[in-house]
Amino acid sequence: MHMITLRLVIPPGEQAAATEIAELFRAHFTPHDRIEHLWAHSAMGSVYLAFFLLADNEAEALLAARAACQRAIDRTPQLTRWQLPDS
Repeated sequence: MHMITLRLVIPPGEQAAATEIAELFRAHFTPHDRIEHLWAHSAMGSVYLAFFLLADNEAEALLAARAACQRAIDRTPQLTRWQLPDS
C-alpha cells in the first residue's frame, strides 16, 4: 500500500469542509483506482488529500491518485474552479 498526498487549490471566496470534500471525491472512485482510504484536511485556500492505494509502486499510485482526483474535479459542479497543481 502506498500513501500519496495531493494539494488542491481553492479559488478565493470558496470554502470547503474536509468531510464534504472526501465524500465528493469518494463518489467518483472506481475499483480500478484501488483506493483503500482517503483523508482530507481543509486549510485557508487549500485542501490537502492523502490517498492510500494498492499499487505495485509509488509512481503507479501517484498516477492513480491524480487521475481519480482530476476525475472528481471534472465531474463535480461545485469543484469546477478548483485546481490540482502539477507539484
